[in-house]
Order: sequence, then structure tokens, then C-alpha cells
Amino acid sequence: MKLQQVFDFLAVTQHGSVHAAARATGQTQPAMTKSLRRLERTLGLPLFDRHAKGMRPNDYGKRFLPHAQYLVHETKRARDTMAQMRGERLGTVQYGISAAASVLLASPAIQRFRQRYPDVELHCRSGLYHSLMPLLRDGQLDFAICPVNPEEPDPQLTTRPLLTCPLVVAARRNHPLRHAQALHELREVVFAVAGPPGQPGASIYDVFSQAGLGAPRVDMHTDGLIDTAALVANSDRMALLPTTLIATGLLREQLDTIPIADPLPNYVIGLVQRMSQPLTPAAEELANQFEHEAASLHTRSVQVL
Repeated sequence: MKLQQVFDFLAVTQHGSVHAAARATGQTQPAMTKSLRRLERTLGLPLFDRHAKGMRPNDYGKRFLPHAQYLVHETKRARDTMAQMRGERLGTVQYGISAAASVLLASPAIQRFRQRYPDVELHCRSGLYHSLMPLLRDGQLDFAICPVNPEEPDPQLTTRPLLTCPLVVAARRNHPLRHAQALHELREVVFAVAGPPGQPGASIYDVFSQAGLGAPRVDMHTDGLIDTAALVANSDRMALLPTTLIATGLLREQLDTIPIADPLPNYVIGLVQRMSQPLTPAAEELANQFEHEAASLHTRSVQVL
């Protein structure tokens, strides 16, 4: 199996026909047809359903697709690594990041990164752990920065903790229950939750359970802390939010912290990468700048609080 055959497979998958893929990649249609036939012969299976309007991957092709994407991504990373070690400042870094981490860390980290790598292309995917990790494992991302659960490590991944801060119960300014001091006073409060159950942003479920209060009333599940904080600031909902976000975020003037005495967990934002694959020099530089900014933010937020 040759790498060019893998590239051609992906091109036909993307464009839907040999004719369109050949035109997009500057090849002749017979050359691409021969490349695909050789790939299918090597694998011993047909990869496409061929019909009058073009081609689409069959079940074998769909199973081969993530492997093909992984090979292409790793080839690109290998080329970028060698070029950057020669002193070139070109290439691509693909990373994932949650919305809150992006608001808190991205701008200054990227600004410093650009001083060393002004011409490297950056591609960013927004999401939480459950949506970013499949992309990371498949090689579509170099690293991801998002809330993590340190108590449930993945043996395929390694995590650098960037920010660890206490969670607090947050409400809009002048909420009727702003002086509540115990969780049992919040039994009838409706909560907004940043993520699916079992993820760090949804820890209100565990908090209520450990306090013997059963399940909390939840009417909104969002894709991140920023959306959750906005809902809380403009309604009577409450949410568990990190102190760092309240102290430095866009909505800090609209939120109050409820002085709950019950124990609440910490919120950890980590930088996650694959255990077996080193980062390219450019990706390592960007990751280091995120780590530097997180340390600086922690210092500033402690001073504010």
C-alpha cells in the first residue's frame, strides 16, 4: 500500500467521484482509477459502491476511512517536524479547546506563539472532553485543552493540568437565594449544566447525591461554561462554575457567588495529547504558551479573589 493511494482514496471519498477528485488534485482520471484499484487489490476488498452519479465508501471503505485519515495526519506531522527541526517556520497545528479555556487562555498564548511561528497555520476545534477526545485519538488533533477528570485517566492519553480551581455555586446578581449557606436550601432551584452527566461540567449531580439530596432540578444542558454562565446571568437558574471564570470572565459583573458551606469539587482544565505521539516543535511551542498563560492567569485570579 502506497501513501499516494491513501491520498487518492480520501480525495474520492471527499469529492464523490473519480472525475471530481482527479480534477481537484490535478491528476488524470485513468491514473486515479488505477491507484484506487491497486489499493483495493492490496487490501483484498472493494472500498466503494459505484453508481451512476459517482462513488461512495461501502462498509469496508467506511472502516478503512479513519485509518486513512490517521496515516495522512501522521505523515503531515512527520513532514512538519522535520521541516521545523531544519529551522523552517511553516506547517500546521490542529488543536481542540473548550469555550471557557479559549476565553481565558487563547489570545495571549497565541500572540506569544506568533512571535516564533508567524506563518504556521492554526486550526481550532471547539468542544468538550467527550467530543474532542475521539478527534485526538484518531490523529485529527495535535492536542486538546478542556475540562478533564483526573480520577479517570485514559491509558492512551497523557494530561498536563493547566488550571485547577474550586467550583462555586453561581447565580445572577440579587438572586432571591443569594444568601443561602447550605445545599439543602437550593433543592427547588433549577440548575444549568455545562456538559453531559459524568463530565466535569455536570458535577452538580454528584454534589447533590453526596449531600443526600437526590437529583438536582436541571432543565438545561449546554456545550460549555460560557453558555451556562450566560444562562445563569439572565435567569433564576444557578450553576457550578469555576472561580477563575467568575473572577476574570466576561460575565463577572453579572454573577454572584452563593456562600455554600457544603464541600464542592475542583474544576480541572488540562492539556491532553496522545501518549505515543510527540508533538511537532510548533505544536509543542503552542502547548507551552497555553501552559504559561494558565500559570499567569492562576496568579492573577488568586490576587483578585
